[in-house]
Amino acid sequence: MEVKKLDFGKWLIKTILAGALLGLLFDYASKNSVTIEQTIKALASIPLAFVVLIEIFDKIADKNDYYNALMKQFGKQGRASGILISIIFAGLGLFVVLWALTGTITMNLGSYGPANIFAAGLISLYIFAPETGDDELLLWVWLGATIATRGAYLSIIPQMIGF
Repeated sequence: MEVKKLDFGKWLIKTILAGALLGLLFDYASKNSVTIEQTIKALASIPLAFVVLIEIFDKIADKNDYYNALMKQFGKQGRASGILISIIFAGLGLFVVLWALTGTITMNLGSYGPANIFAAGLISLYIFAPETGDDELLLWVWLGATIATRGAYLSIIPQMIGF
């Protein structure tokens, strides 16, 4: 199966949106004094199973063939539908990471620490950003954060599953 690359228009739209959202996320982090140490701990706290799930979300969100196959089911195709699928998977990624870091999805941002929101936002943007699905970038970041914290937060599956 041949996988097509993003067309330039879709790439440009996703790049501009991802850049703007990243700017807002950095603004949030700076206003809430999120440190590198807090971010590393939050990233290292994500269970490996969720890192793998997020990598799968990223791969699906970045492939036009997946967009088109899914959109054919609904009778629609095009640039906007591909971007919409990316937004949906990025949103799923955001909730998966918040659940992994806190053990709950309360839909109340006040119940999450700023570092958790920042890490979840970075990962959500990683899923949304164009052309990231070819490499396992989050796995590398997670591995680096786990090494930096000497495995203090290492878990393979989430604690709330009960295994």
